[in-house]
Amino acid sequence: PLRELAPLISVLPVEGGLLGLSAILASQAESVCDAFAELFTLDPVVEKEEWCRITGRKK
Repeated sequence: PLRELAPLISVLPVEGGLLGLSAILASQAESVCDAFAELFTLDPVVEKEEWCRITGRKK
């Protein structure tokens, strides 16, 4: 669902605004990052067990 919602979510923060996505399955983290990478500078993914947190800043 987050991949499909990326275009909608991406218009909400202003330039320099923060993005925080949590409870992402580790197996899906790369594809979620790919969906947001065009409009956000993403931080390294934080992983704990099978869960991830993805953060970044709007370009």
